[in-house]
Amino acid sequence: MRTRPEAARGKFMLESMGRIAGIFAVACVCGVASGMFGIGGGVLLVPLLGLLFGFSQHRAQGTSLVALIPPTGVLALMAYSKQGFLSWKTGLLLIPGVFLGGIAGGVLAKKIQPRSMRQAFAGVLVLLGVWQALEAWWR
Repeated sequence: MRTRPEAARGKFMLESMGRIAGIFAVACVCGVASGMFGIGGGVLLVPLLGLLFGFSQHRAQGTSLVALIPPTGVLALMAYSKQGFLSWKTGLLLIPGVFLGGIAGGVLAKKIQPRSMRQAFAGVLVLLGVWQALEAWWR
């Protein structure tokens, strides 16, 4: 017969395994999207970590950086480079701005409340989505 702590531990293990499987599934979807469209972290992974797994906006953003930049970024870069879909000059010119902007954004993020951060993030996604849709259908 299981004691109460063992039963709770069993429930925790089931929830943990479900959570792990869910995170892995979301990661697979984001990896495919990142490889196909050059998106994943900010556009998909951050909102999904918040909506499906209860991450705060700050934690979701930090977690996505750990998960996406090294593995997916390098592999997608290699695939796009191999096909000739890469502007090295532009890409290298982007690095200093992205680097300095990343530092500035990290500092600013600490000063913004989680709810306000999520609202700002959602607003940026909506504006970019509308802009992209207009360009895709009417240009």
